[in-house]
Amino acid sequence: MAIAHSSTVEDYIIAIYRMWANGEPVLGARLAEHLGVAPATVTEMVARLRNQGLLTAGRAIELSPSGLRLARALASRHRLAERFLVDVLGFAWDEVHEEAHRLEHAMSPRVTERLAALLGHPATCPHGHPIMEEGNAEPELHLQPLTSLSPGSTGTVRRIAHEEAELLSLLTSLGIGIATEVRVTTRAASSAALGIEVSGTPQQIPVDTAAAVLVEPSS
Repeated sequence: MAIAHSSTVEDYIIAIYRMWANGEPVLGARLAEHLGVAPATVTEMVARLRNQGLLTAGRAIELSPSGLRLARALASRHRLAERFLVDVLGFAWDEVHEEAHRLEHAMSPRVTERLAALLGHPATCPHGHPIMEEGNAEPELHLQPLTSLSPGSTGTVRRIAHEEAELLSLLTSLGIGIATEVRVTTRAASSAALGIEVSGTPQQIPVDTAAAVLVEPSS
């Protein structure tokens, strides 16, 4: 039987997992900022998570094997909820992150399994992040940020690294979604924007936004 964890523990585990999955250093101060709590609160919770075996021993904030399994299950539950909100209830992809966060804490493993079956066992959430059923590991995809493509190169959007509503709304206005083909047209080191072409239409995308768009380069 799966061990029940408080919503606070779950929030910490998923925050640590997301930072790790995005290649960000998992530091106490960054975790405190991400969760909107005091650094001292993070220090206390990190010690608690270590005592529960969800973090490795030592100074680094790193998920243990059991913590990683829990994180994958929690992430997949959240992503299934997002898929349900978009595919069944008709929400836009920039509206679902907070709604799914509220739903995920109320979803039992049994409900999660039924929801996955109802949705046809989707591989990803609406933002391209993997849904890992039965504790499976993250699939190895060779993705890179849109900013890494040279002018004239094309890539297919497979994932959006961050799910901030403002960022997703901007991408929608540019015609960019999952599976969209984007061609880089101009790139200047001194410019804050990247020249791209989407469905034959020239666009300008801020560099920091383009960095969150992960693409599969065309061969």
